[in-house]
Amino acid sequence: MALSDSKWLNIQETIIKYPEVSIYENFLNATKGDLDKVIIEQGKVSYTPRQLIEYSNKLADYFLSENIQVQDTISVLLPNTIWFVVSVFAAFQVGAKVTLINSRLSQKEIEFQIIDSETKILITNESFCDLISNIPEHYKLLSSILTPDSKCKIDSSNDNKIMKMEDVFKQDGIYTGIISNSEDIAFLLYSGGTSGLAKGVMLTHFNMIANAYQFNHWASDIPEEYSKAVLSSLPLCHSFGLQCGFFAPLFRGEKIIILPKFHPVDVLKIIEEKGASSFYGVPTMYIAILREKIEDFDLSSLKVCVSGGSALPKEIHHSFEEKTGISIVEGYGLTECSPVTHINPYGKTKVNSIGVPLIDTKVRIIDSQSTEQLETGEVGELTIKGPQVMKGYWGKGLESVNVFTPDQWLRTGDLVKEDDENYFYLVDRLKDIINSGGLKIYPREVEEVLFKHPAIAVAAVIPIPDEYFGEVPKAFIVTKEGHDLTGEEVQDFCNEQLSKYKVPKYYEIIDELPLSAAGKVLKRELIDRFSLKD
Repeated sequence: MALSDSKWLNIQETIIKYPEVSIYENFLNATKGDLDKVIIEQGKVSYTPRQLIEYSNKLADYFLSENIQVQDTISVLLPNTIWFVVSVFAAFQVGAKVTLINSRLSQKEIEFQIIDSETKILITNESFCDLISNIPEHYKLLSSILTPDSKCKIDSSNDNKIMKMEDVFKQDGIYTGIISNSEDIAFLLYSGGTSGLAKGVMLTHFNMIANAYQFNHWASDIPEEYSKAVLSSLPLCHSFGLQCGFFAPLFRGEKIIILPKFHPVDVLKIIEEKGASSFYGVPTMYIAILREKIEDFDLSSLKVCVSGGSALPKEIHHSFEEKTGISIVEGYGLTECSPVTHINPYGKTKVNSIGVPLIDTKVRIIDSQSTEQLETGEVGELTIKGPQVMKGYWGKGLESVNVFTPDQWLRTGDLVKEDDENYFYLVDRLKDIINSGGLKIYPREVEEVLFKHPAIAVAAVIPIPDEYFGEVPKAFIVTKEGHDLTGEEVQDFCNEQLSKYKVPKYYEIIDELPLSAAGKVLKRELIDRFSLKD
């Protein structure tokens, strides 16, 4: 079958009628008037729509008193907490856009995002008190707001106004309106930091709502008794956590259990104690969970596990299913698509596949050089059209143009292939391919072999310069607890399972791999580390 015959290319109109409202208005509509139903739990505290609305109205009134205008930027630098949710909702009420800042960034990177996004108000907690005091003097915020759990004292000598959120809530004013509309920018989510300078991805309210409804169309195949509560431990500052761990379940009426920070034991305890039925994670989270004594916890309530963010190694999929009885459903997305584009149909998972496109998502596989469409089974760059595709990059007109083909397909930079049943497979990042003596080496293929070794917990393969071949693969390896391993042993293992030119030339055993807040391996840091050593 030629790809031109694929059903994913012939979508002319959307099947779903997506609400043309703001995210906050869609939240109000999703409550269906039941304002006292518990929709969020954090620790021992439960929250209802009525409480969220009251907090949001108060904070929105404060934003207006600070003269926040439509499409001004409000930055949220917080872990997964109820105050994160309230801050986002209040911003949407007054028509502001929100940039979410990863708390694991360096001060310099945080300052870059605040300044690049033209932030007017920063909302954070006591962990970042020093940051507020040290924002460059040439850049003035209207104010900074500290969440109620913050106990630090702030030096306001740099003229940045500091407010405590509890003091905002004590004020008399409330604002009950909604200024945002569906085509306004809802989020500036900064992406690309793993491979270069971060860019602000402009996602509209319509983009985010459409993708939530697309994802919930997939979730509608899950039995209702398996959809009682989502455990949200992915960082909400990341598109995967924000959409799949929050907005999508919020709009479908599923309770959300918020965990401020991922820890495998905490996840297992919450599943046991609160009866979480769904868990969304990146591969490194599942690897961390597998290191624990899973058999000591009652996980009978857990029915649905989804993996995204990066490729799920086949060995991890099999190990998790063996220990829990649950087959992880793998999906795929990118921040530029709000973020989900593909997922395996529930109950019809193919191991190592990212599944099929979501409803109303058009996909095409092209030659990355010529942009010509390829045939089924051929490896090429994935391109996408759909209601979830971003508006563009903030302040980067040329890059916004270049990321699309001339006929307006979004170029993902990811290499994939499609099988005869229309399932897609992620081969690798286009930028990660190793060109060794004219031969292409896909790091993911090598990593899959490394994961088969009984002593290896995590591995990452990168290109390093070589005088003769141009580039050769190097493997960074983290061993399982209680195991020792040498490069020679790993090389012998690889020699048995890989073509000679694909076998890594160098090996380095390290304590841990550098990870982003979302749990992705930061290969750029590994490459930089090698360059520094060299």
